[in-house]
Amino acid sequence: MCGISGGTAVSASDLKRMRARLGHRGPDSCGLWQETDGGFGLAHTRLAIIDPSPAGAQPMVSDCGRFVLAYNGAIYNFRDLRTELEAAGERFRSNSDTEVLLASLRRDGAQVLTRLVGMFAFAFWDRERGELLLARDRLGLKPLVYGSMRGGALAFASEIHALEAHPGLDLGIDPEALSEYLACLYVPAPRTIRRGIRKLPPGHFLKWRDGETRIEKYWAPRFTGERALGADEALEELSPVLRRAVTDRLVADVPVGCFLSGGVDSSVVAALLADEKRRLGDGPLKTFTMTFDERAYDERAAARRIAEHLGAEHTEIPASTDMVDALDDMVRAFGEPFGNPTALLINDLSQKAREHVSVATAGDGGDEVFAGYPRYRGGLIAGTYRRLPDWLRRVAAERITPILADSSAGHHWPRRMREFVDGAELPDDQMYASWVEYFSPDERERLLGLNEPPPRPISVLYRAAPSMHPLDAMQQTDLLSFLPGNLLAYGDAMSMRHGLELRLPLLDHRLVETVGRLAPQVRIAGGMKGLLRRAARTLLPDRLVTRAKRGFNPPLGLWLKNELAPLVRERLTPETMAAAGLDWAVVGRIIDEHERGRRDVALKVWALMVLERWLATA
Repeated sequence: MCGISGGTAVSASDLKRMRARLGHRGPDSCGLWQETDGGFGLAHTRLAIIDPSPAGAQPMVSDCGRFVLAYNGAIYNFRDLRTELEAAGERFRSNSDTEVLLASLRRDGAQVLTRLVGMFAFAFWDRERGELLLARDRLGLKPLVYGSMRGGALAFASEIHALEAHPGLDLGIDPEALSEYLACLYVPAPRTIRRGIRKLPPGHFLKWRDGETRIEKYWAPRFTGERALGADEALEELSPVLRRAVTDRLVADVPVGCFLSGGVDSSVVAALLADEKRRLGDGPLKTFTMTFDERAYDERAAARRIAEHLGAEHTEIPASTDMVDALDDMVRAFGEPFGNPTALLINDLSQKAREHVSVATAGDGGDEVFAGYPRYRGGLIAGTYRRLPDWLRRVAAERITPILADSSAGHHWPRRMREFVDGAELPDDQMYASWVEYFSPDERERLLGLNEPPPRPISVLYRAAPSMHPLDAMQQTDLLSFLPGNLLAYGDAMSMRHGLELRLPLLDHRLVETVGRLAPQVRIAGGMKGLLRRAARTLLPDRLVTRAKRGFNPPLGLWLKNELAPLVRERLTPETMAAAGLDWAVVGRIIDEHERGRRDVALKVWALMVLERWLATA
């Protein structure tokens, strides 16, 4: 796990500035390579996980001197690839996955991407052809941003903040990206908040040669649900793929631990990891759980029971509003506004876990892959709701949901009921967008002073889904938006801020493909996330896998009303909002609504506070 940066027309000083901004991603060593006549160059910071010896250092140059690689990630099937390469006559001087990737790219170029199992972002330079290949893993676990300049030059890096150190890029604010941030609380790929910097989307590669850039997609998730298997048959097919996805994440020459919430996702991952470590005689699994004083958010009891059952070495890490002190650093780590406050929890959890392990696994992705979100249930029953008599739906919309007061204490059903009723009358794509977006098109029109409501980025993805079955379309949409733009973005940024490698077995592309082929009714037989729960029952006692879903979120509504209340009025002022280009009248109404407490608008308030901090520190 590392940080990479470089460019096709870059000076040594530019490379060093970019590399310095990526030191947290690779605290073990750093390297720099540049063509003898200047021009193309690569920089690298290393977190040594596989073959930590100097033989695995980067940038890595092929024996023939023609090819150079800088790579961030982990290729879990590198040993299988190495065996094939050795049979074809290749010889290796290290035990690193980097050298295997270099040899594979030298032989097969971009075609090798479909054979890689893992998470990665890399830059591969062919000196003879003067051709650059940038690539990003299928689901988007590892980030990669790039920018074009006058004359066709290209620069790239693992993080926006590092790329900003390269001269010649347009760093003005992209107004469409700002609108999308307000909608999603993150900026969806390919945009960033900077006009001249773009994200390479997951499952894509970029080729640059002689000032010309070409981007191609090599993989995308496909939830098409064509296989109507029986529940037992589906579990039999899934189980070995799931086990392989988890055990592959133990490929490392350093200690591997597990973030454990007590929910079914992380519990399955922990159970399979503990199983494999016992088989290898590798000692107990180290597990880490964040605890909260607010009971509705706290999962310590469930996590303890799982850890005790597995014989894990368990560590509890208390959450505190003090973590908000890290907000400026968090904003800098993303390089752009990012409004999901769970990032603060992952930041704190990663910092504490890094004292014990260099690699941590987590259950992220389980909801997207195995259909765990409550909104998926809403999407499935919306058609039935629309067939109810008009008068009954009017009663729900006009008399019942308006009187339901939202809760800031972790009880989300009033808000979800209101959002369901409000959205269910819309076309499916607009309905789903209304559930997952925050500032509505009308709000963004008023906030930004636009002439018309801006488009909904989520509805565009929904309409492009290969299957229009509601469950297929919702999961497909989340795997291309909410997952990489939100969950994976904060997982990478916050873990790598502390030099911790985060591995997510439930996002193994083989597992995603296996589940995506199953019919919707198979995926949710026995309830939402039913297939994963069936798998869990083969690993853990029933009493440990029957808990209701409880998301990993801070009690933001309570914090903003109590300990953090002074920050809201201090940071959200007419002056700071004018600097952000936002209409104060709209912001003021949101703050008043937050303080009155009838509606839970805490995430909107937080998103505005993050935007203010980004403008103040950018």
